[in-house]
Order: sequence, then C-alpha cells, then structure tokens
Amino acid sequence: MDNLRIILATDDKEWNLIKHFRQKYFFDKTGVQDPYIWTFEHESHRHFVLYIDQSIVGYAHIQLWKDNRAAMRIIVIEETQRNNGLGKKLLEFCENWLKTHNYKTIHAEASPNALTFYMQNGYVEMPFNDPDSYESSVDDIAVGKIL
Repeated sequence: MDNLRIILATDDKEWNLIKHFRQKYFFDKTGVQDPYIWTFEHESHRHFVLYIDQSIVGYAHIQLWKDNRAAMRIIVIEETQRNNGLGKKLLEFCENWLKTHNYKTIHAEASPNALTFYMQNGYVEMPFNDPDSYESSVDDIAVGKIL
C-alpha cells in the first residue's frame, strides 16, 4: 500500500485516537479506564500509529526494558481494516525499529485470540519476565522473538 505510513505519535489528534483504541479494544473489556495513560510521556515507552492516507487505523505500544529487551504491550488494528496484512506490517515495523536501536528480543503476552497472529509472525513461547511485575491475565501466553 503506497498510502501507508507508520510514525511515532506526537500530536493531540494522535494521542486522542490512541486513547480511543486502547479503551475500546483493551480496557472496556475489563470495565476500567485505561490506567496507563502516563506511558504517553514516559521515556521507556514508544507509541506508534499506522496511517492509511489521513486516517489512523492501527496502534502499537512498546516498552523498552534493560538488557536490550522490549515488550509489545499493545498492538491493534481497527476492526474494519483487519485481515489484510496491516497487523503484520505494523509488527514488522516495530521489530525493525527495535533492531535499529540495538534491542535483541521482543516479548508479548498474547491473549488466546492473538496467539495465532504472533505464532504466524515467528514468535515462540518464551518467558515474559516483566521487570515491572505487572499482573498478567491468567489466559495470556508469554511469547517472544529474537530480533
């Protein structure tokens, strides 16, 4: 797609749409307001948006850890844009960005619905070992990939 671009979030429009994505696809399921908005301004977090033309259709949140490790905290594509390879493109972009910044592994906690996506993109079961000790969902499966 020639009209596709992925960038770091920088402006209010992007932050507002990111809040929408996060709430709709993750936190509404648990019935809570997103408790991680503080990551928008934290030095160890990166937030990427995927545009088609002028519309944001995808979002990824990466946390940078010590020892050249990173975590994919959130990756999501707008429902109407799914199943056409955009998730794969966004994931590959994030992996390449991490590689260029000398990160060696990426880790994720995959929900049962997302596990196939990760496995199709070369992820394997791998300990998550969250240095922040955030509580995981009992249904999530720890996966990762060597970059």
